[in-house]
Amino acid sequence: MAADKCVRRASLWGPLKELWETVDGAILRRRSETVHLLDLQLKKHKPHFLSLFKNPPKSPEQREKVRKASTEGIAIQGQQGSRLLPEQLLTEAFILSDLFDIGELVALELLLAGEQQQPHFPGLTRGLVAVLLYWDGKLCVANSLRTLIQSRHGKTFTLDLSEELVALTTRFTDELMSQGLTKRILTLVSDISVTREFERLQKERGLGNEKHRKEVSDLIRECRQALADSLFSWTCQSPLTRDDTLALIGHLETVTAQADGSLDSVNLALVMALLYCLDVSFIEQGTEDREDLLQALPLLTERQYVSAVHSRLMDGQPWKLPGLQAVCRLAWALALRVLSQLPQGSGEPAAWVRGQVSLPRGSGVG
Repeated sequence: MAADKCVRRASLWGPLKELWETVDGAILRRRSETVHLLDLQLKKHKPHFLSLFKNPPKSPEQREKVRKASTEGIAIQGQQGSRLLPEQLLTEAFILSDLFDIGELVALELLLAGEQQQPHFPGLTRGLVAVLLYWDGKLCVANSLRTLIQSRHGKTFTLDLSEELVALTTRFTDELMSQGLTKRILTLVSDISVTREFERLQKERGLGNEKHRKEVSDLIRECRQALADSLFSWTCQSPLTRDDTLALIGHLETVTAQADGSLDSVNLALVMALLYCLDVSFIEQGTEDREDLLQALPLLTERQYVSAVHSRLMDGQPWKLPGLQAVCRLAWALALRVLSQLPQGSGEPAAWVRGQVSLPRGSGVG
């Protein structure tokens, strides 16, 4: 948002809420009249998907404009003329800007939206409401991403949507993936933590009563889950590239268990994503688009993919969870066995497997 423009609706919340409502209406509620609107929304919000959770940066110009809003006023979208804002509101805007590392004008937008939404949150200050809106906006983007990916054309399932809609979402998500979506999701899943966020919020009195704390915690957890589910949904439908598969393996190498020894639902989704990457069982299925799917599977078309994944999984370096490493090695062994039994002329990967790979001992495959 340019510093010489008026303060708009909270750009990190209101427009993102509209995006999610449009995605939900077109894909999950199957409102055919919203397909054109979805196309417009995707074009408008493409930067949000490409940067995924990155915030508008601070700037000296924005900070100065907000600082002068108590004496010179500032234009507010939907209101005539300039409006003088109280010093307390501006102080809170600077705190919110520092807290979330967002532009000063965007922080002011969030606070004004929080003030407007206060009647829906009895007992909460505008600042506490703004914290909820911030994370709700993030969740709208994550939910939209997951739903768009689930609507793709692919090898596992279909939502029985129109060809026009599926072509639109497949084309759009293909572009996102080509711009580094997998690595961005893995980075966010690793970086976002309820504990770390609560520590930051607590220092700036950004947490309210127990209900507010639970709502913030739920929003953060749902964001992580929706991001992980997005990657899982992708692998259900389409393969990952070699680099993205290796990045996913790299993430799983560092995963730790919860106190009870289990995986949390986020990392479980990512484990299942890798297992789908290694799954070749659909080769035996007689679907009408089987040949197209086979040609798109790097396990069958790229020798470098097979050799790189084999080296990463079988290099002997222990993972944080040996049991998880064993599961992934077993899945890889099963994939190799299927590849090794493909008929001659099935491609370089199958020939490479037959010529060079020894199945791991103790894999249970024989």
